[in-house]
Amino acid sequence: MKKKVIILSIVVLITDIISKLVIKTNLDLYESIKIIPNFFNITYVMNDGAAFSILRGNQILLSILGISVIIGLGYYMNKDKLNNYKVIYYSLLIGGILGNILDRIIYKGVIDFLDFKIFGYDYPIFNLADSFIVISVILMIIEIIRGRHGNKSRS
Repeated sequence: MKKKVIILSIVVLITDIISKLVIKTNLDLYESIKIIPNFFNITYVMNDGAAFSILRGNQILLSILGISVIIGLGYYMNKDKLNNYKVIYYSLLIGGILGNILDRIIYKGVIDFLDFKIFGYDYPIFNLADSFIVISVILMIIEIIRGRHGNKSRS
């Protein structure tokens, strides 16, 4: 099962890298393309912080935190009984974190491009790695809630 996590994490990472390369090579910084008017744009920005631009300019700290989380996940996965559900959320989380760490190392910031306006709120621009991380956390929360109600995890 751990081999599956490694392979799927690499697939997630490659997907993120390709999406960011497409943006970086086809748009200028701050250029925006309307996809769905008043709802969704592709907008190329660089984020030198974490979510919502917190800890701006702390690329080393953010990279160390990301690497620490991956090491912690590796340790925890070795003690955890993995099923297909867990393989998916560990892979999404590890691949997403690695994608953003690579950006921090290579570009000194993270390439963001998914730009949504929802009910008039201009949501902070994000990328696929961020999406993978959020989805993995949601899946973990679902598993925790299901576990507390006596249901077995999916296998």
